[in-house]
Amino acid sequence: MTPAPAPPTPPGWNTGSTPGNGTENRFPVQALLFFVGLSLVLLMILRVRIAPPDLAFYYSFARSLAYDLDFSFANEYARFPFAFHELYLTSQGFPANDWPMGTGVVWMPFLWLSRLAATVFPFLVPDQTPDGHTWFDQWVVTLGSTLLFGGGTLWLSALYARRAGLSRRAVLWATGLMAAGSSFSYHLFVNSADSHPPSAFFIVLFLLLWQTIRLNPSPRLLFLAGCAIGLAGLVRPHNFLFLLTPVVDRWIFRKATENATIPRGPSPSGYFILAAGACLAFFPQLLVWKTLYGSWLAIPRSEDVFWTHPELYNMLFSDFHGMISWSPLFGIGLLGLGLSRRWLPILVPVLLQIYIYSCNLAWWSGGSFGNRRMVGCTPLFILGLAALFERIPKTWLKAVASLAAGWTLALWLAEVGGTIQLDHYQPWTEILRAVPQGLLPGLAGLVRFPEWGAHTPARLGGWMLVTGLLAAVLWLSPRFIQKTRIAGTAGLLGLLIGLNGIGVVAALRTPGAVQSADLSSYRTWDRFTWIVYYERGYYLLRQGRYEAALKDMTAAALIEPRFPEPWMYASYICSLEFGWKTHSYHLGRMAIRYGKHTREFLAFFDQLLTDLLVLQPAWRPMVYTQRGVVRGLGGNFDQAQHDFNDALAIDPGYTVAVKNLAILEARRQGDNPPFHWE
Repeated sequence: MTPAPAPPTPPGWNTGSTPGNGTENRFPVQALLFFVGLSLVLLMILRVRIAPPDLAFYYSFARSLAYDLDFSFANEYARFPFAFHELYLTSQGFPANDWPMGTGVVWMPFLWLSRLAATVFPFLVPDQTPDGHTWFDQWVVTLGSTLLFGGGTLWLSALYARRAGLSRRAVLWATGLMAAGSSFSYHLFVNSADSHPPSAFFIVLFLLLWQTIRLNPSPRLLFLAGCAIGLAGLVRPHNFLFLLTPVVDRWIFRKATENATIPRGPSPSGYFILAAGACLAFFPQLLVWKTLYGSWLAIPRSEDVFWTHPELYNMLFSDFHGMISWSPLFGIGLLGLGLSRRWLPILVPVLLQIYIYSCNLAWWSGGSFGNRRMVGCTPLFILGLAALFERIPKTWLKAVASLAAGWTLALWLAEVGGTIQLDHYQPWTEILRAVPQGLLPGLAGLVRFPEWGAHTPARLGGWMLVTGLLAAVLWLSPRFIQKTRIAGTAGLLGLLIGLNGIGVVAALRTPGAVQSADLSSYRTWDRFTWIVYYERGYYLLRQGRYEAALKDMTAAALIEPRFPEPWMYASYICSLEFGWKTHSYHLGRMAIRYGKHTREFLAFFDQLLTDLLVLQPAWRPMVYTQRGVVRGLGGNFDQAQHDFNDALAIDPGYTVAVKNLAILEARRQGDNPPFHWE
């Protein structure tokens, strides 16, 4: 009897196995070689860069849960050089942590590993107590998370594209170029310990599982997929948009065919299992929000999204960290996704993320290399790039993609070399000059074997520990999973239940922990957005949009007045662009009060005060005195004395001028007492 034909494959996908014969058996060896090779590269060039704000907030979650078992982060924050505007108390009286906890959660195993290693081998942390804050702790977390989530993202992305039916050659080209010259490669080799590689890892893991679920919607796979998307959401809540992939996939599938022999995907109960896995993985974040902010759905920083005012062009193409202009491979990959309806289920969430991030007040993503928020979509850009290579198998296309990768690689080498500053806007003219100037210093910075010296035993010990453990897991896990699939799923369920148990205990312990913390330096309102308004104001100023720049600089100054730069730039704009001398005076006075004593600004304010002697004759005693202060701060003591005497000639009883004369004499003698401003 002739066997019945196999049911046709749903449109745009294959059966969920890697194309080719026998490649599944080679997977452990190939993966092992890839990860060991990547580990050697990371040993040579990787740096520990866990610092405020973002990375320190993520690390505080990991350290507090691993060591203190609470959500009171005051002792963690005290070990990092946070700026005073970055910390505040929530309405519940707890130190705020507005960042999602998922990155810290997936770092916890590496922190436990470093703790165990430092206890067994004390030479790894000489003259230090293994408390979660040593260099060794942060090195293990940095290396482990980069190797697992950065390397794992590249491997799973290639596997995902192959299982989607794309050729090996196209996939290798796409993956290699993305690993060498994209925003993802910057977060792989430079700013390594971040939320974006784990975000990409769990997204592609979810999509890989969904590939199989479409043909084999077993409860076990649905639960695993739910856990994967739940962990992706725990890292970055916007990743829940990828739950639209099954919805759009099912809708397109129904439109494409009415063939009853084709599998229809999960049943309604299957979607319930998927949702249950996602909720179980994400529930600890709800506990954090409820404990710290008083609401299960607090979602900090959601007020920074202005849904009807997208900056789509700037977010994609601006010289201020544009997603495509800084990482053109992302744009080429996005184009590849848009050329065929088969990729629509994954294109929809990518486009929605682009829209949401373009609506963010900080559409440039702060001190970001390109638009870092889109790095989590790297697996989809790899897929799109590979699909484009498959569709247009021309040498010129690979040449264009290689040039695009070279541009991004040159940009991040210039950043490493110090000629490109990510936390300050630079127009294209400056960037184009900075790239050739920074290439050689950037290359030197990568290959000079950083952080060896006194850290050599800890660096080598951490590398052997992390590489050996991940290699063992990689080698043994396929055999273990194949033989004990049910036990493996039960183990994952147990881990997630344990994570939720840790979250519940931490929530209960937090009030007591906060009572013993020193919170005297914390304000009771959020001042973090001052930097967003300042960065945008500086960008608008360089663009010549002076009214909007003045508005943002003023907002930044009012939100956090202790930083002098917004006052200074607002003063410049009022005087030089609008001729508002009196307004400029009041703003500039605040800049000097909060420490802006640069020679350039003192010269500007000196001239402004000179103009006010004519414009505001009734203010002359005060203006002469303040000009004397400005000149005294600049080291012009004779001119300062002349101004103080002029003030006293007009008003002999003006005590501020009298006091400043005494201070000026003390400064002549080498002391440094502060002048009186008013």
